[in-house]
Order: sequence, then C-alpha cells, then structure tokens
Amino acid sequence: MNSLNQQYEEKVRPCIDLHFLAVLYCVEKDSALPAIAVIGDQSSGKSPVLEALSGVYGLRTRVTAFTQDAISLATGEELQFGGRPNIFSILRKEFAAWKDVIEDSGVNFNRNIEKEVNQYEQKYRGRELPGFINYKTFEGMVKEQIKQLEGPAVLKLKGVTEIVKKELLELAQSSLVGLPNLIRTAQMKIEAITKEKEAAAESMLRTQFKMEMIVYTQDSTYGKKLGKRKREEEQPAVSLSFATIVNPTPMRCVPVAAQMIRSTSSTVNSSNSGATLKEMLKHLKSYYQIAGQRLADQIPLVIRYHVMQESALQLHREMTRRKPSACFKRSFQWKQ
Repeated sequence: MNSLNQQYEEKVRPCIDLHFLAVLYCVEKDSALPAIAVIGDQSSGKSPVLEALSGVYGLRTRVTAFTQDAISLATGEELQFGGRPNIFSILRKEFAAWKDVIEDSGVNFNRNIEKEVNQYEQKYRGRELPGFINYKTFEGMVKEQIKQLEGPAVLKLKGVTEIVKKELLELAQSSLVGLPNLIRTAQMKIEAITKEKEAAAESMLRTQFKMEMIVYTQDSTYGKKLGKRKREEEQPAVSLSFATIVNPTPMRCVPVAAQMIRSTSSTVNSSNSGATLKEMLKHLKSYYQIAGQRLADQIPLVIRYHVMQESALQLHREMTRRKPSACFKRSFQWKQ
C-alpha cells in the first residue's frame, strides 16, 4: 500500500496538479480541455471521486468560504480565515464623527438663529402684529439648516464605501492565495458591486433629505423635547428661588429683590415681540435636536444596509453562482 501511495504521489499526483492548474485557466478563459470519463451507476460515488481527483471541491470550498467571510465581515461575526480587523470598530468612529457633524452644525445653528432673532423685525416681520410668529418662517429656518447636512452625509457615505471596499479587497487577497485569476475576478466584482451599492445608498440618502423638508415629528415627541428644553432653561431661576427658601439669612432680601427684578423684566419683555422670538428659539432648537437624532441614526443605517450588507450578499451570490461547472463538465464527464 505504501508503495502504491508513493507511486501515486510521484507519477499521478503531478499530472492531476497540472490538470488542476489548467482547469483554473479554463475557469477564467473558458477554454476547452481534454475530458476525463468517470463511469459508474447513478449515485455510486462518481462525483466525490472526481472532485477528489480534480480538486474542484477544494476550489468551490475556498470560494464559498471567502464569500461567507465577506458576509461575516459585514455582520460583525468571526471570520473563517481570521486575522482581519473588526470593521465595526472603524465604522463606529466614522459614524460617531457623523454625529459630531450634526451637533456642530446645531451649535452654529443656535448661534445663527440667536442673531436672526435680533434681526427679526427687519428681516422677517411682515403685516403681523408684534408677538406673532409666522410658522412658515419657522419651517424655512429649520429646512435651511437641515439641508446643509446633505453634503456631509454624502461625503460620509463615500468615505465608508472606500473603507468597506478596501476590507473586501484585502479579504479576497488573503482568502484566495495562489489563485490569481480568481483574485482578479473577485476584485473586479468588488469594485463593480460597491460602486453600484454606493449609488443606491446615495439615492436613498438624498430621498431622506427630501423627506426631511417635510417638517414633522410625533406630537408627544415634540412636546417632551420642548418641555425638557424649557425646564433646562428655567432651572437657574428655580434653583435660586429654592436656595432663598431653605437658607433664610439676614441677606435674603437681596436674592428676593433680584428675583422680583427678573420677574418684572420678564413681564415687560412678554409684552413685546422679543419674548415671543425667544420662545421661537426654543422651538427651533427642540425640532433640530429631534431631526438631528433621526439623521444620526438613519444615515448609518442606510450605509450599513447598502454598502455593507447588500454588497457582501451580492458578492456571495455572484461568486458562488460562477459556473466553473460548465468548464468542468467539458473537462470531466460523468457517464452512467
């Protein structure tokens, strides 16, 4: 038996290896090769024998394992080949940076609308009496600010697409070592698929921003956010009043007087448009915070769905749907 194995390894195995390389060439070039006939009854084990001789099973297994690793990469699961970085640790930073963009834009928005409030009489007020605010003005200011986030969102999409593409290309290189033709095929597919999915994601992102031009949120959501903002802004006055009560010192008349002055000032301001404009400021900040949180979640979801999940699934389908079998059927024939 040992002698037979030795003769097989020395004389037969090199021919099989050479034929296997020719088959790989056939896969890419669709060239005809001499056929090997395996004869036997149906379900007698012809296919396993042929696969063992030809190495076809190993090739298919490697391709399937590579594409399954692409799916695992997109879902954050462990890879069969291992050694790849956790892409989610990279993307988590990217999406956190996107949230920072929204928050920074909100800070600038707050500064700008505070200036706008001071210029309201000259810039926005029409025939309405003092103290009345046009809802259309509110909508216009909100829409203008949200629209400014569309460009950064598309840039974030393109940046993440490059990261995902780079990881998939490196995965192909490490998973298909020794199969340069298949690597090139995988690279071309990765380039085409990620480009296609990026375009689909961009279309969805732009649709999202078109929808954001409809100023809407649930009444309960808006009410809670607005109420919280009002409480936060009124907190200093409440704290001062509480401190005055629990710490009755001989000097208590000072904070009480200050409280009375503040109250009197508020009463005076409420009689003019300035107080109402300050109220609008709370509404603008509250709504932007709601819309900003919506975009902070929605944009990463769109990117993850199209660029990661759909790219990996399509790559798996296309690579495993490749038909080396057509070539193999010309090279190896099953006969009953």
